[in-house]
Amino acid sequence: MKFMRICLLVCGLMLAFVGVTYASSFSVSADKYGKVEGNGIEFSFPENNKIIQIAFLTKDNERYLISGKDGEPIYAAKIPNVKYVRVKQVYDTETGKYAYIISGSINSMGDSDLSLLMGYDEQKQAWQLYVNPINYYNPLGKYAEGYIYVENGELILAYSIISKHPKAQEYHFFWDENNNWFGYKDYGIVQH
Repeated sequence: MKFMRICLLVCGLMLAFVGVTYASSFSVSADKYGKVEGNGIEFSFPENNKIIQIAFLTKDNERYLISGKDGEPIYAAKIPNVKYVRVKQVYDTETGKYAYIISGSINSMGDSDLSLLMGYDEQKQAWQLYVNPINYYNPLGKYAEGYIYVENGELILAYSIISKHPKAQEYHFFWDENNNWFGYKDYGIVQH
């Protein structure tokens, strides 16, 4: 009987420490796109009682990504000189986390010259760069382009080469509330 109580106690403690959930179910809640002309282009998104602005601006022949919250700039970075841009607001229905897939290309063919996952961190009250494809292993080589997208509730970073379709190196992301950051699982090279 004592052994059973100890086993139940150990099981209970193990369950208490396994409270980390890695399930995520992402959906695209807004999708905005356009061409950067003149001074630039700006998109606005409602998020948890605030407005998030994402702008692509040109200054001295350089392209900049500017993010703002309720009209106040909170982030600025130089980016490749993309001409066509798209911002998808994604929402994790499991955790309530919002993030933004920011992509751009120099041409209208849809090449991936820019692909980032960014968002506003409520705890730090700051704009964060969560995923940049240059920071992940790409076994397909320098000609493979990185794309971030949502498919079947999964948030995915995939590297692919059009001529080698249907192969892709994939990473699937989830919001880890305990670490206040995106975690991922490396799926390796997959066939589509």
